[in-house]
Amino acid sequence: MAPTVSALVVSWNNRDFLGRCLESLPKGTEIVVVDNASADGSADFVAETFPDIQLIRLHQNVGFAAGVNRAAAVATGTYLLLLNPDAEATPRAVERLVEFLDEHTTCAAAAGRLLSMTEDWQRARNLRRLPTYGTIVAELMLLKQLWPGNPLSRHGEAADITDQASQAVEQPAATCLMVRRRVFADLGGMDEQFSPAWFEDVDLCRRILQAGWTIFFVPRSNFRHLGGASVATLGMARTRRIYYQNLERYMGKHHGWPGRVLTRTLVVAGMGLRVAGSALVGNGDGVRTFAGVMRAALGGWREPV
Repeated sequence: MAPTVSALVVSWNNRDFLGRCLESLPKGTEIVVVDNASADGSADFVAETFPDIQLIRLHQNVGFAAGVNRAAAVATGTYLLLLNPDAEATPRAVERLVEFLDEHTTCAAAAGRLLSMTEDWQRARNLRRLPTYGTIVAELMLLKQLWPGNPLSRHGEAADITDQASQAVEQPAATCLMVRRRVFADLGGMDEQFSPAWFEDVDLCRRILQAGWTIFFVPRSNFRHLGGASVATLGMARTRRIYYQNLERYMGKHHGWPGRVLTRTLVVAGMGLRVAGSALVGNGDGVRTFAGVMRAALGGWREPV
């Protein structure tokens, strides 16, 4: 009999977190780990410590979206649980997402609540709304720093959503996101152009909503999440560049060339503001990071990341 849940874990140099992540999953969960050509022995660790887990070893880092698609291709569960390797399920977290999806047949995906290791809700990492021109302007032009309570930033950050009850949301992070396998397959999985990471989950959520389904936040389902593992692995400068390049890709995909052109213009202007601000406070690393993103955007993102 096919399992109810297939947990898909894409790992790249995450050996320090993988054990806790995999051990936290309930008995009976089908687990598929995709190792994105890690250099820290992650794949060998999984093979030796968790011999019953399906392990897919890749010879190059194909990115998060492609890794998820590889795992989904061999998964057999009714539901796919996308789970970051630096996250772990608390008791009954997975079961509560299953129960919710079983009871709500028009809901395609359900996200748990992300908690820090000190049990604080990671709101900023957990929920956002789909990007709009207004929220992008607010983010890139430092509107929140100048006007912390502005409505554009609050809207984009879903600041009005509480963790007191289950509710429909637009864009929960794929850190712990359970999706109906048939919906994932019908949509063609994740879009692999968003490589190596960022905005593939935003794009997936948008396509789920466009197909007429709903997405819910289920705060009774708790996952602890370390966070920051990707930034630590990639470095801040590379992270920023990938993030903004994929933001432009996302806006181009869903808003055409005007979205792409406007986003690139805002990225250049926003990085210019950040370069100036970093220079004023003597932050040389900030100057180099933001100048690098601005240069890459002006050059059409042709430099390899």
